[in-house]
Amino acid sequence: MESDNQQDADHAERVILIHGLSGNRWVLGPLNRFLAQNQYLPTRWCYRSVGNSVTNHAQRLRAFLKGEADSLEPLHFVTHSMGGIILRAVLADMHWRRPGRLVMLAPPNHGSRVAALAARGLHYLCPALSDISTSPDSLVHRLPMVDSLDTGVIAGTQDILVHLESTYIENQVDHVLVPCGHNRILRHPESLREILHFLRTGRFSEGACRTAPAASPRGVMV
Repeated sequence: MESDNQQDADHAERVILIHGLSGNRWVLGPLNRFLAQNQYLPTRWCYRSVGNSVTNHAQRLRAFLKGEADSLEPLHFVTHSMGGIILRAVLADMHWRRPGRLVMLAPPNHGSRVAALAARGLHYLCPALSDISTSPDSLVHRLPMVDSLDTGVIAGTQDILVHLESTYIENQVDHVLVPCGHNRILRHPESLREILHFLRTGRFSEGACRTAPAASPRGVMV
């Protein structure tokens, strides 16, 4: 007879974790452990973020996800910062047989002003900076919206790298704030609780902090 732990593992849903620019598998460690403790099967997809463009990273991720869209089991995603932009570049041409859910942490969906400044001197060392800049011709402004997965966004109130108005995406299901900066959002207790709530229910918790309706970039109403 299978043990309870084995039965839980057999029915656990998978979650792909994707870090941001200059991140690595270790920054995803707390989130990875948290989801594993809550009956999910997390996998950390890592990449060498410096020295390549978002398009190159997306090609690798697309190869990693080959065949997943036809699975009978849902596949969820939790992305941090530029990781969400890489995933958006992949999801544009994927159609899921059984869609999962996506939680984006501090995503520069409308670009990052800090990245725009850094790209002036570091573009050749890190082409991805130009891809996620606020420049009108940057890649981030040419990507389609995520329409294949229910998407929730968590933004940090103290984030100086990606401003709040840049985190919104047109067809998001929900959007909440946590009191932390850009990197701590990966391990902040409130962030972890909201990630889990969205993966389970498709919405963030009723008690989560939400902004009042206002116009965000590109005319998106939030």
